[in-house]
Amino acid sequence: MVADASVVAKWYIAEEDSRKAVQIRDLHSAGKIELTSPILVLFEVGNILTRHPSFAGQDVASAFQSLLDLGLKLRSFAESSLLEKAFLISRDSRITFYDAAYVALTADARLITADKDLYAKTKKSFDVQLLSQIKPEELTA
Repeated sequence: MVADASVVAKWYIAEEDSRKAVQIRDLHSAGKIELTSPILVLFEVGNILTRHPSFAGQDVASAFQSLLDLGLKLRSFAESSLLEKAFLISRDSRITFYDAAYVALTADARLITADKDLYAKTKKSFDVQLLSQIKPEELTA
């Protein structure tokens, strides 16, 4: 399963569908699923945390360390096939290259996103699921 920054940020910031996002994280921690993301997720989540008003300096450092400790499978786009795929997806789906980096990983796993715009632009061509549409029973498997 691929988790984008819109889902990962919900592990640290209580907002709509945070409970589902945390359940996904906990399934990964328990070894029941494997979560993967492009290494970009570290930068995006780091940016979200440092700019969020509920986080102070030390809180950000602790949250970020817990993210690193989760053992997400972080993918590098130094692999030319992933890089090329992301460029094509960005262009053809009219999404940012950042978002395309997550979508490019859907050949191996489903992308879970809380980004409704990303979902709308990619759902017909890629294995993408909107976090809000995940049913509770899907998270207990």
